[in-house]
Amino acid sequence: MGSAWQGLLGTDYGLFSLIGSIFMLGIGVFFIWFFSRKIQQSADEHARELRKGANKPPVNNGRG
Repeated sequence: MGSAWQGLLGTDYGLFSLIGSIFMLGIGVFFIWFFSRKIQQSADEHARELRKGANKPPVNNGRG
């Protein structure tokens, strides 16, 4: 077990691998946060439009 940590932290390719893995995890967390925020904003905007449209009379589409 000690040699695995030594290889990861003690060599150039181990450090690059560690940095790359941390970077990829960080980007994954960022994308989850970013897209969930955008989805929530879109849902809020849609609900606001529905509430605003509820006060209007129904549209007569040439029928009746």
